[in-house]
Amino acid sequence: MIVAQSLGAFAGPLVAARVPVAQLVLLAPMIPQPGETAGEWWSNTRHEEAIADLLARYGPMSSWGPDALAEVFLHDVDPLVAAENESFQGVPGRGMFTEPWPLERWPEVPTAVLAPTGDRLFPPAFQRRVVRERLGVEIHEMPGGHLPMLARPRELAERLLELAGAGV
Repeated sequence: MIVAQSLGAFAGPLVAARVPVAQLVLLAPMIPQPGETAGEWWSNTRHEEAIADLLARYGPMSSWGPDALAEVFLHDVDPLVAAENESFQGVPGRGMFTEPWPLERWPEVPTAVLAPTGDRLFPPAFQRRVVRERLGVEIHEMPGGHLPMLARPRELAERLLELAGAGV
């Protein structure tokens, strides 16, 4: 099983297309289309409509400071866990947003999407629409925000084991 979270959904399918895998699970994902860059993804999916309230409060995502980042990404993460993981945070390299996704089609591997219901960056209605449009599947939901590996690691592990057992 490959698990690709958020922007990692641009990389996970590349691995699944090259090596044998039983399943691909996308967690709170940015699901790419062939030839699309991660930079284009935002407007192509109409993401601004989904988070209009956050943009009204904090301005464009590129200008978000610590308060906005904490509200969007860390609202359900224990402050001690957030502090311990601070050194792993940073801005992705520019190439991540400018390189076209190279696959001509989605890899032929069972794919499931796990969407946290409290995700403020990718709200559930937005995720449902994008997943249906791009993959033609329904999402599996779990409680929590955008970073369940920090906020709900045990519950995330249980959900991943459920998905693996279901072969979805």
